[in-house]
Amino acid sequence: MRVVILESIVMPAGHEVEFDRILVEELKKQGHEPVFFVPEHFPFKLDYHCDVEYLEGGEVVTYADAGKIKKIFLSLIRERRRVAWFNSAYDKACAHHCDAIIIPTGTWRYIRTILRSKLKDSPVPVYMIFHGINPHEQPKFEQQARKVESYQNIYLKVITLRDDFKNSGLHNVDLIAPPVFKPWELSVNKELTFKPPIKIGFFGQFRKEKNLGFFLEAFTKAKFSVPVELVVQGATAKPEDGELFERFARDYRNHKNIKFLHKNLIGLEWQKALLDVDAIMMPYAAERYRYHWGAMLFTAIGFYKPVLASPELNPEVLQQFKIGQAIDLSSVEAFSQQLEGFIDDLVSNTEEYQQGLNQANIAYGQDKLIKGILKSV
Repeated sequence: MRVVILESIVMPAGHEVEFDRILVEELKKQGHEPVFFVPEHFPFKLDYHCDVEYLEGGEVVTYADAGKIKKIFLSLIRERRRVAWFNSAYDKACAHHCDAIIIPTGTWRYIRTILRSKLKDSPVPVYMIFHGINPHEQPKFEQQARKVESYQNIYLKVITLRDDFKNSGLHNVDLIAPPVFKPWELSVNKELTFKPPIKIGFFGQFRKEKNLGFFLEAFTKAKFSVPVELVVQGATAKPEDGELFERFARDYRNHKNIKFLHKNLIGLEWQKALLDVDAIMMPYAAERYRYHWGAMLFTAIGFYKPVLASPELNPEVLQQFKIGQAIDLSSVEAFSQQLEGFIDDLVSNTEEYQQGLNQANIAYGQDKLIKGILKSV
């Protein structure tokens, strides 16, 4: 099949970019022909090596550096343009440019947009992907899902490890497991070995809720039995997040075993940075991570890196597979002691982490994602 990826979101960090790459590469592996439908002048971060068709309706609208009032204005423009892009995609589908359409990142607003556009009557299946639905969003999501339920070619795919819709009565909603992220240009060493200095990595889009200060304080207080180094990388979208990250870098500049990297890492540079560490820390203290799958967690799995993750971050994974530990957030001292024990555990119980990562990579394989998306509900 000729399968369209209808992409209209521009993000500074790498996981959205890599998710599209999973779609492209796995579609090819399963015998499909991926093609992008994007707004005019869309700024691709990677060359996906597949056809691109441009949609009528104007360029992408971003909120970068916009204040509250301007964001309201821009949101109205964005909604109007999204309707136009969906109409353009409908016209292309009617002209036999594709056999199916995937919208890789949706919200309840996207369902509302489809209902306002011609795409609701698409002649080909439209699979809209949602990267988790939290309790605050769920009533709005279910309301819109019911409105679109009568349109036979619109399928709503929620990536989740939970089942929060068993009592909804919706027949157009399908729950699918998250996929692992893995390197494309570089190979993963799937045989775990831990030799000093052991490197711990903190990666991804940085926000205040990611609890970096707590982690840094605990790390500097830990008394490790072997040399340990820390790499802290952060991509920031908001000025206040960037300022906070730079403040951390200044406060800890005298610690020679801590390296700060304030920049976006895309493609090969991202892969090299991740493969260069032994374990990945994710002290993300936010309740929403129970409902939205943690891209960094599934990156760690795909790169065969054990983790220390906050209890809120997709707890189902650590409950099922020994790939790391849930962080003790009760105090800096408790977490500091846990860091010490975690490093010792990596060295002494390597085989258990090996088995856990092997099992998790099978359970969350990228092949399962595509099969789940293209399956009718």
